[in-house]
Amino acid sequence: MTDLYLNIRSVSKYFGELAAVRDVSLQVKKGEVISIIGPSGSGKSTLLRCINQLEIIDSGEIAIEDDVIIASDADGQRIRLPERQVRRGLKKLGMVFQHFNLFPHKSVLGNLIEAPMMVNKMRRNEIEPYARELLSKVGLADKADAYPNRLSGGQKQRVAIARALAMRPDVLLCDEPTSALDPELVGEVLSVLRQLANEDMTMLVVTHEMGFARDVCDRVVFMDQGQIIEDADPEKLFSNPDHPRIKAFLRKILQDEAAQ
Repeated sequence: MTDLYLNIRSVSKYFGELAAVRDVSLQVKKGEVISIIGPSGSGKSTLLRCINQLEIIDSGEIAIEDDVIIASDADGQRIRLPERQVRRGLKKLGMVFQHFNLFPHKSVLGNLIEAPMMVNKMRRNEIEPYARELLSKVGLADKADAYPNRLSGGQKQRVAIARALAMRPDVLLCDEPTSALDPELVGEVLSVLRQLANEDMTMLVVTHEMGFARDVCDRVVFMDQGQIIEDADPEKLFSNPDHPRIKAFLRKILQDEAAQ
């Protein structure tokens, strides 16, 4: 066993001739919070989707702790891995999507207990107390019996975070968790993520929230045109980035913030 929770090596993903992710390598240690920033279309979300196999990579290797879930040979051809090994690895990942993806026909509590019961074969009386504890953690204990159409966007995203945590993942992947929210609702979701960071939850967060990336994360990864062009601590990347592309990106962000 190692403290390296997530190991991504030379991963590439193509859509036709478009290289959405190009030869990306990234290591995430236990308890690290890493934000992935960069312009739209730079491959940030595709990388997360490759990690949890929502997209099938063209080459490379991904391991979650000691379980290799995707591998390829020297010629870049996918290697068929034991299904049990892949499932075991994927169960260590939790995913929070940009657009919530809650089950509309289930209550808030029902959304939280569905996967543990179906995937982990837990009984309702085993998972329900923990699910209610998670709802308290995200400030929604009073919404257990509500349905998603009765919630605000911020509340839906907090439910989505709690639902991901209900599977007790080792690594939480967050794909732009605040980008679909009205500005006044962003803070309540970021507050939950900050709390998880303080509790040493291992997280990989694609975000446009520069304040969160700068103040909460241990490392910031900048992607452009499908590649990682800098991986540094927040102070270094925001104050003195090595790459001119990052300087131009941050300058534009500051200009946009000043204009608001």
